[in-house]
Amino acid sequence: MNSRVPEYRIQVSQLRPGVFIRLEKTSWFEHPFLFSSFKVKDDEQIALLRKLGIREVICIPEKSDVLPLRPDEKPEAETEPESELSQEAIDHLWEVKKERARRLRAKKQHIAECEERFTLCIKTFNNIIKNMLGGNIASVEDALGFVNRMSGLFLEDRESTLHLMNVMSPSENAYSHPMNVAILSMMVGREAGLSKEEMTALGMGALFHDIGKAQIPKKLLKKRGTLTRPEQEMLNRHAEFGAAIVSQMENFPKAATRVVAQHHERMDGSGFPLGLKGDSINRLAHIVAIADTYDNHCNQPEPTDSLTPYLALSYMFGQQKQFFNVELLALFIRCLGVYPPGTVVELSNGSIGMVMSVNPKNQLNPSVVLYDEDVPKKEALIVDLADEPDLRVEKSIRLSRLPQEILEYLSPRAKITYFIE
Repeated sequence: MNSRVPEYRIQVSQLRPGVFIRLEKTSWFEHPFLFSSFKVKDDEQIALLRKLGIREVICIPEKSDVLPLRPDEKPEAETEPESELSQEAIDHLWEVKKERARRLRAKKQHIAECEERFTLCIKTFNNIIKNMLGGNIASVEDALGFVNRMSGLFLEDRESTLHLMNVMSPSENAYSHPMNVAILSMMVGREAGLSKEEMTALGMGALFHDIGKAQIPKKLLKKRGTLTRPEQEMLNRHAEFGAAIVSQMENFPKAATRVVAQHHERMDGSGFPLGLKGDSINRLAHIVAIADTYDNHCNQPEPTDSLTPYLALSYMFGQQKQFFNVELLALFIRCLGVYPPGTVVELSNGSIGMVMSVNPKNQLNPSVVLYDEDVPKKEALIVDLADEPDLRVEKSIRLSRLPQEILEYLSPRAKITYFIE
């Protein structure tokens, strides 16, 4: 249909199959349809709308196969569909919806449990890094145990789901970045076929890749805007400082130390501190460099400067490919999926939502939390696109183009944080 025709209100009597509609002033919980926006399939749906007492709906021409009837136009069917719509058919629709609501509650409970485990991981890591910087000898063993538990999740379950987390408090934001980099790096490491020993080194290097920033003045770390050349040179030394710190720690894996030292080296030699090129850079450091860059794109100090996960991947592959091992970058993109968690999308029924999780077996059909002004944010609907054959992602949406009410509804915090399960 012509996408230039604006939405407009019509009578239910004007409906016919193929018209795309949106229900108004009717909560998701008050009607038996799975969605409040949908394309009318048959006369039975029109009859059901009448039985529900709905007299008007919004027509969306852009998504319709046909336009509705004119007000003075009579439908072709002579019979009244209401007479053929049995109570049994209506009850069946409600049962399907109740089952959907039950699954929704179960999913929300599952996410809540996942968030509790994530919060525990953040607190554990918080304590470990403080102890390491404080010179606690046992803290390296604690870190190794922590990383080995994480790598076990990756190596034992090839179908682990990557979740978007929404539980970070402002005081914990400093620790979301290393956790993200570790989780994303180990996800790639699993797909790259790394051994258990390599996964441990990768996880340790990723978790502590920025430990050298403890020796950078806090004033410099918090500075916004363009840095002076001396300031940038000092900041760039964090990789060197970090390698010096962990190299003095007994039992810290040598391969992980190389990751800390080289995570800012670049394939084309433009990185620091040594300007290494290509294969002279440790393979594990290549992986961490990709995960670190991606997370920095998604989580800028100024939230409005952040890219959506989808755009971050597009930018890295389109504009920064020369910096990275292309094979590993392609693997990273494949692991995150077409629409990574945190990506705001528009669905084929016009709904706006944010990707919550991606299953590696079905990357084109992620779980999406939907914006609906009639549903309280705490009760936001979550839909698994794998269960909805008539529903698909149409496109990714830039955060800057979202109305403020949708942005606040979908993303209660500025930072994007991941967790593997």
